[in-house]
Amino acid sequence: MNKSITTFVLFLVLIGSASLGQEKTFHLKSGDTVTGTVTSETDSTYSVKTAFGEIDINKKDVKQEEAFIFLKSGDKLRGIIISESDEGVTVKAKFGEVFVSHDKIERIDFKSMGRARGQLTRPGQVERGRWYYGNERLIDIYFDPTGYTLEENVLYLSGLSWGYGLSDKVHITSKWGGYFFGDLNFRPKFMLFKKGDIKSEQALSIGFHYHMRGLPNKYELKDRFYDPYNDSDKEWVRVGSEQDEEGFNDDPSGGEMWWEAFGAYTVSNLKASGQGRINHTVGASATLYPGYDLMPRAYYAVNADVRRSLKLLFEVFWDPYWASMLDIMEEKEVSEIDFDFGFIYAYSEQFRFGIHFQRPWIAFYYKF
Repeated sequence: MNKSITTFVLFLVLIGSASLGQEKTFHLKSGDTVTGTVTSETDSTYSVKTAFGEIDINKKDVKQEEAFIFLKSGDKLRGIIISESDEGVTVKAKFGEVFVSHDKIERIDFKSMGRARGQLTRPGQVERGRWYYGNERLIDIYFDPTGYTLEENVLYLSGLSWGYGLSDKVHITSKWGGYFFGDLNFRPKFMLFKKGDIKSEQALSIGFHYHMRGLPNKYELKDRFYDPYNDSDKEWVRVGSEQDEEGFNDDPSGGEMWWEAFGAYTVSNLKASGQGRINHTVGASATLYPGYDLMPRAYYAVNADVRRSLKLLFEVFWDPYWASMLDIMEEKEVSEIDFDFGFIYAYSEQFRFGIHFQRPWIAFYYKF
């Protein structure tokens, strides 16, 4: 019996020693953030060894941040975050204090959000507190997929397509504009895995796009029919266009069935400021249209949360069958490598809009 009590006491001492030795981050009511190793603790203060020396932090000065913690198991916690470390967070919930490791956390949303006030503000610092995720998690960088899918039961509607989240790992989208030309099309996307923690996570998805008819958004440079009003002997023609006595006819209701397959891998990292994320995506797709060789495309994209409701996006891609506005105006192939950049703004919980460099230049969509 005495041996059991001794073992238990030693266990508590070891746990206490481990917690003192961990590097923790304290968010203070003043707006300051202090990171260091806790060397000792009393009922009212923490002694913390930081990069600028050892300091005492009054527990009353530590900001009480209420957070909603969503676990990978599907459970949810709501409580005050007492402390944080590289291993996880300690939360004071209604049923008591509980430690949750980062590898078990799916998402953390902080309840406290506000405007920065006081003398310690700077240009660009317009939001106070922490927000690990922006208001929007992108499933596509314009027309190229990311590693993420729509959340379960979410309905998506844009000016070009619509979609629905069948589960957290499977969604299906479709270009509704093709319906007017008899193009029954659908684009399922499957998330093969999502792993990591709050600081860094990775997601991999694959999918395909089936079209009953219509023409792909691919172009090739061909000899122009004689045109006395045009000096160029070349012109950009949409893949699948038919030739007649007047030239090439790119009727969008082309009668051939065609496919596209794709894959995308995304790495999402929490910014050092604790406000938002930076997401990197690499991906590739291949289009198969009757009478043509396989048409490949590869891309790298990055998007960053600059505000909770605003994302900046950049993409560079290689596509031998892409024609930019410069290519079309010059009537020649300038480069097989091109880029796009712009922004997406979450105007409300449902509506997003943005502008980008490549056509169609304007993006908007709803989520319900």
